[in-house]
Amino acid sequence: MSGLNVLVYSGPGVSLNGRAYLLRTLRQFLGHRYAIIPIGADTLRAEPWETKAVLLVMPGGRDMPYMAELNGPVNTRIRAWVASGGRYLGICAGGYYGSARCEFEPGTDKQVVGDRELAFFPGTCMGCAYEGFNYKSEEGARAVEAIVDRSAFGVAESLWRDDPTKIRIHYNGGGYFVPRADDNSTRVLVRYPDDVTDPHDRLHRIKDAAAIVSCEVGRGIAVLSGLHIEYAWDFLAASSYTQPHNRGLVALMRAHDTFRRRLVGAIFLHMGLSPDPSAMADCADPSHSVRAPTVTPVFMAPARATGVAAVASAMYALTAMATHQGEYNIDGVKDMVLQDAEDIHVVTAQTGDRRRVCASYEHAVLTPDDVGPVSATDEMPESRLHSMLVLCANDALPDEHETPRFDMRAAIKYMRETRAHTAGSWLMYADTTRSTQTFLERNARLASHLPDGTVHVATMQLNGRGRGRNAWISPVGCLQFTMLIRHTQRKQAPVVMLQYIMSLAIVEAVTSLPGYDALPLRLKWPNDLYALHVPVSDSDDSSGSAPAFAKIGGILVNSSCARGEFTLLFGCGINVANRLPTTSINSVIRDYNDTHATRLATIPVERMLALATAKFEELYRTFLVYGFDPLLKAYYRRWLHSDQIVTLADRDYERAQVVGISATDGQLQVRSLQSPRTVYSLQPDGNSFDMLRGLISRKL
Repeated sequence: MSGLNVLVYSGPGVSLNGRAYLLRTLRQFLGHRYAIIPIGADTLRAEPWETKAVLLVMPGGRDMPYMAELNGPVNTRIRAWVASGGRYLGICAGGYYGSARCEFEPGTDKQVVGDRELAFFPGTCMGCAYEGFNYKSEEGARAVEAIVDRSAFGVAESLWRDDPTKIRIHYNGGGYFVPRADDNSTRVLVRYPDDVTDPHDRLHRIKDAAAIVSCEVGRGIAVLSGLHIEYAWDFLAASSYTQPHNRGLVALMRAHDTFRRRLVGAIFLHMGLSPDPSAMADCADPSHSVRAPTVTPVFMAPARATGVAAVASAMYALTAMATHQGEYNIDGVKDMVLQDAEDIHVVTAQTGDRRRVCASYEHAVLTPDDVGPVSATDEMPESRLHSMLVLCANDALPDEHETPRFDMRAAIKYMRETRAHTAGSWLMYADTTRSTQTFLERNARLASHLPDGTVHVATMQLNGRGRGRNAWISPVGCLQFTMLIRHTQRKQAPVVMLQYIMSLAIVEAVTSLPGYDALPLRLKWPNDLYALHVPVSDSDDSSGSAPAFAKIGGILVNSSCARGEFTLLFGCGINVANRLPTTSINSVIRDYNDTHATRLATIPVERMLALATAKFEELYRTFLVYGFDPLLKAYYRRWLHSDQIVTLADRDYERAQVVGISATDGQLQVRSLQSPRTVYSLQPDGNSFDMLRGLISRKL
């Protein structure tokens, strides 16, 4: 199964803090390769999620609301998807829900007893494993000394290093799994210690109680856990744990955090996923844990703009808006705050100052440690989000120690070598951000003072956005940027066509290089980038698959209009240098070299940025004068749909043949096979194109 989406159920019944902790842990382990997407019951009920999903996760909470939302057809779809090769991970309530029967606190006012439809585990999930659970507090929580059966995972022994087999894991309300006598499809991965008690009779202790089980379900797999394997010690407040059995919980979990992370990684490997090895690494500094990344400062510098007056004017415009003193009193940092949708701390870099942001400032401003419980949206509370903008003149650019995963100096050098003026005029770079698109879209006051053509780049996006409700995966080696362009509407240059210009520009930026013209890079309507994918041995779809076109990028455009001028934010994600999860531009170049005995050079992400923005400006200037017609030939040469036969789901599954696109509004033109004189026009923003199935349907 070659899906890329990790779906996290977020409907009624889900614990809000538990969901937030789960999302962070999933992003830490899987965000480098998969899209982590919260979904509700409506998505599972009405959308074709199965084709792109690789894992469905049911978090902790209450499973009765899960039943109310999902019983019937939805559970039937989930069960069928797992049996056909899907993966299900159920934690705490998700473990009860994935069992054939749930017996939770029988005989008490919290009693929940009954059969469950998914029945991945063909026995009973009995709980609570420990008494004292309270929905409204942590008084029943504890750091359980779980016993790991390494031989059951089927992973390399070297993964475990010298870890103990007994490790401390957060527990609060989960059950233990009681198999049927005839069950031969379940293996126990982790057991509780011998202090578990029977919820029917608390005087009766249960020995060797199963805490985490792995269940074969047809060609798929379900892992159910009574333990909160997703909880890291630094998510928790020690003041919440005051009972004799949990007073030292945070300290115990902190001491065992490396072992917990390797257990989580082993579970994902056991399920056939590819976790990030860095999430399982030893922690060099025992005073810190390896945790999901947090937002880092944004460095901003002139890229194509070189005039002293223009540079000074742009920097002054930004600093002049920062009129409030920073609320954090950090020695050695003089900052003013630009108050927008979030508080943007503006700092001007000084020549020769290697360290623009002191460590204490980063901790105070850029991490959520001091803002209380995590909200339902997995962000800092809406009271204030914080970010930092570091303004750098040409003689005060950050060095490799400050931007280790992106060379700003090289990027600016490439920018100035290409022939362009506006596109990429200024470069903003953050190693890690929530989303380059969201940052500029939310902070409209900041965006209004940015120079035309400013491009915001990030190595990692915590909440990268795709078209509609899609997420964008952010593996290292992917070029992710948002470019701001101000466009005056002209009759011959309709704003709707600009997304096509950007997607064409990215492909042409590579294929217009000498010797690169025949590279198999293509366009998928309306705004996706595809390349010929040769499966590799460690990819999710390497089991005998033949080369096929796979997605390597996409375009997202947001616009606003005032006084006849559009402000456009072009969000672009392009896999330049990472052959996973599908393929990349550089992988295509290497494959081409191997089959054609050529020596085409691979393209650094910094150069790709310069090439793409320069090519966009070249095509954009043609478009402003002549419209899209002169670009149609190049567009059709690169797209995937010439004469393609498609099925129109919203027209009783009528068959039609692709004719082309309109040069004035971008609508896809298809001719009915049943009535050849009938040509349908399909809106790019109203339809979803499943190219592999040849199906066009209305977006939900």
